[in-house]
Amino acid sequence: MNTPDSNALVSLSQFAHGASGADLVMVLEADPDGRVTWSTGFPNASFSGFNLARSGVLAHAWTGQPVEANAFRLPTAIVQALGGPAARLLFIPAPSDDAPSSGMLLLWKHDVGAEQSPQTLSLLAPSVAQLLSARRGAVHDIVVRNQFIDLVESVPAGIVLIDGDGLGTVINQRAAELLGQKPGKHRAADLVAPMRALRQRCDNHAELEQAYAAQVGNLNFATTLHWVMGERTFEVDTHPVRGDGEQGRIWLFTDITADLLMAAELRRLASSDPLTGVPNRRHFEERSAQIIAAREATGRSVAVLMLDVDHFKKINDTHGHPIGDEVLKVVARRCREALRDRDLFARFGGEEFIALLAAPTADEVPATAERLRNAISGAPVNVGGLRIDVTVSVGGAMGEALPGCDATLLEQLVARADEALYEAKADGRNRVRMSS
Repeated sequence: MNTPDSNALVSLSQFAHGASGADLVMVLEADPDGRVTWSTGFPNASFSGFNLARSGVLAHAWTGQPVEANAFRLPTAIVQALGGPAARLLFIPAPSDDAPSSGMLLLWKHDVGAEQSPQTLSLLAPSVAQLLSARRGAVHDIVVRNQFIDLVESVPAGIVLIDGDGLGTVINQRAAELLGQKPGKHRAADLVAPMRALRQRCDNHAELEQAYAAQVGNLNFATTLHWVMGERTFEVDTHPVRGDGEQGRIWLFTDITADLLMAAELRRLASSDPLTGVPNRRHFEERSAQIIAAREATGRSVAVLMLDVDHFKKINDTHGHPIGDEVLKVVARRCREALRDRDLFARFGGEEFIALLAAPTADEVPATAERLRNAISGAPVNVGGLRIDVTVSVGGAMGEALPGCDATLLEQLVARADEALYEAKADGRNRVRMSS
């Protein structure tokens, strides 16, 4: 990995090469076991992955003068870099805490010139050690920065990280796409306008502006809000780094659109009848209690209509359960179309359906019941190439939503409407009966 310190070590090697007359000068970074993890030199000698542990170089007591090379077992990598066997060599140790076996190695192919190697080259040792240490620090910083980049890009969220001094900012690819900027480093001041513009694009920007304005001057504020942009919703979490605003601030933009849609679908499934798609009994009871409670303040009336598909068992037995299911779907659809939008309609169980009419007049309840009956019996149900005549019996009950009655009124109305329904069936079916 090339760094400014690596280039400085090459220059230092070039100087030693000229001063000593050596054919090859190498700066070696070696760990405690003598394994060379990185090297450079002059002329071109940049490689690693060999070991000096058994060469004898590290065990020799160097005095600053070159010695005969035949006393050492140089790794093949060094011999190849030199272009043949060495006649003389000199090692100048330059140890550091992380690389205690490091140093500068000078090699001569011939004895000529080696004896003139100035002893002052040993003075280069502190510079070599310092540059090697600085290079390791720079490489470590690059590795950490790359790991950080990998980390922020792997997180499934947009990230805006503001430095503690408030001047520098780093954003990842997802945040860059939201802000219309390039990923990487930015001046914090240059991102103020894009962040504001993104917030103003939100459907709930007024709410967001008010929430963030309340935190002005609070260096350590932390909050999570939903930024709604059309069909997409982002959960935006902002908090100080390590809880201290002086160390910086992070903004996380997580797209939760799919999660919200799934949650809504689960709620719909929990409150809907899976066959007909209309509300189920549980939802009807919960929502009816709310409607009745809302009517208590004014004493407005409410009514319950219960209807049952006549001779439904015969439909199933004659045509099969799949046809029976299709009949129930048609019945549910026709009933829903015959009611007002504010009326609550649900499948109560089996072939039985129920409706809650909010604030009806006395005349409206039987009229609505007749409209439901006619919606079903007025035309055959066409399903699977069959034309099936279907009728329903309807029972109704009406009551006043008085204060404190919401807990029992619905139960009473359902019981009375159910009695009226059975009267309709007993009287011949395909008719309406109201509870007195």
